[in-house]
Amino acid sequence: MDEPRDRSPAEAPTGSGTAISMRWWDAGLVSTVVVLVVLATTSSSGRVTASFVAVGSLLLVWFGLARPVVRRDDGLVSLQAVGAVVALVVVGGVAVGATPELAVVQAFLMPLLWTLLPTPRSAIVANVALCLAISVGFVVSLGWSAEAVATAATSEGLSLVFSIALGLWITTIARVGAERGRLLDELREAQAELAARHRDAGTSAERERLAREIHDTIAQSLTGVVMLTQQTRGALASGDVATTLERLDVIEAAAREALTEARTLVAATASSGPAGTDVAAALRRLGERFERESGIEVTVHAAEVALPRDLQVVLVRCTQEALANVRKHSASTAARVALTTSGGSAVLVVTDDGTGFDPTVASTGFGLDGLRERLELSGGRLELASGVGGTTVAARVPLLVAVTP
Repeated sequence: MDEPRDRSPAEAPTGSGTAISMRWWDAGLVSTVVVLVVLATTSSSGRVTASFVAVGSLLLVWFGLARPVVRRDDGLVSLQAVGAVVALVVVGGVAVGATPELAVVQAFLMPLLWTLLPTPRSAIVANVALCLAISVGFVVSLGWSAEAVATAATSEGLSLVFSIALGLWITTIARVGAERGRLLDELREAQAELAARHRDAGTSAERERLAREIHDTIAQSLTGVVMLTQQTRGALASGDVATTLERLDVIEAAAREALTEARTLVAATASSGPAGTDVAAALRRLGERFERESGIEVTVHAAEVALPRDLQVVLVRCTQEALANVRKHSASTAARVALTTSGGSAVLVVTDDGTGFDPTVASTGFGLDGLRERLELSGGRLELASGVGGTTVAARVPLLVAVTP
C-alpha cells in the first residue's frame, strides 16, 4: 500500500539527476562489495563461506528490493521499501556475525536507510535497528563477553551518532534547497506575469497614443475635406466655376496633407508635427489652412517660444482640436489663437465668440479627453471656460520638459 511522503535528499530525483544519483549508488555498492570481499578473504575468523553468503545477500537485497525503490520518483513509500529496509538491517547483522571486520558495511547501509525512508524520525529508527543488529553480530562473532559488548556499544554508538548527525545535516540542506527552489520558481512566475502585464500596458498605451494621433491628424484633415467637398458641391451647383476650382485646390492640399500624416504614422516616426521650424510658424500655417477650409476668420498671435519638438507637437495638436471644435460646435465666425509664456510655462489660448456649452456636462467625444491625456503626459494641463459669449481653451506645458506626446 502506497502513501504520499516527502522524499529524503538522496532520493529526490529530478530528470537526468536520477540516473546520476543511481550511478553513484551503484559505484558505492561496488566499492563496498570489493572491500567486503577483501576483508572476508583475509579475516582470521575462518568463516569465509558465511562472509561470502552475507555479501551475496547484500547484492540480492540491493538489486531485488533496494535499488528499485531508490529509482522511484513518485514520492511514495511502499511495503517494498519497508521490506528493503528490514532486509538491509538483517544483512548488516548477518555480515558482522560472520566476520567482525565486515562491520564496515554500515558505511554504505546507513546513508542508504536515510534514502529509503520518508522522514528523519523513521530513518533514525532504522539506523538504531541497524546498529543493534550489528552489535548482536559482534557478540555472535566475538562471543559473549564484557569486552565484546563494550566494543560493540562503543563502535555502534559512535557510528549511530555520526549517522544521525550527518543525516540530519543533509536533510536540512536538502529542505532548504527545496524551499529555495520553490521560491525561485515562484519568483520566475511572478517575473513572467509582471513582464506580461508590462507588455499589455505598453500595448494599451501605444493604442491610446495612436488613437490620439489619428484623431488629431488624419481625422481632422478628413473632416476638413468633407466640409470642403460640401462647399464645392454648392459652388458647382450655383455655377461658380472660380470658387469651385479654388475649393478643389484646397481639397487637394488637404488630402495630400492627410496622406502625409498617414504615411508618417505608418512609418512609425516620432510625429507628423512641425520639424525644423518653430511652433509659432506652425500655428500660423495651421490658422491659414483652417481659415481657407472653414471660412472662419482665424487670428494668430504667437510669440517665438523655444520648445522641444515633442511639446511643439502637443501645442499644434491642441490647436487643431480646439479649432475643429470651433468649426463643429460653436457657430462662430472668428477664432483667435495666442501663444505666450508665463511662469516657466508655454500657454496656448484658443478662443471664439460662439454659442458656448456647459463644461460640467460629460463629453461624448474623444477630443477634449484626448487633449487632457496628451497634456498630462507632457506635464501640462488643460483649462476650459465656456459660456454664452464663447469658449476659451487654454493649454499649459512646461518649457523645460520633453516627453513623447
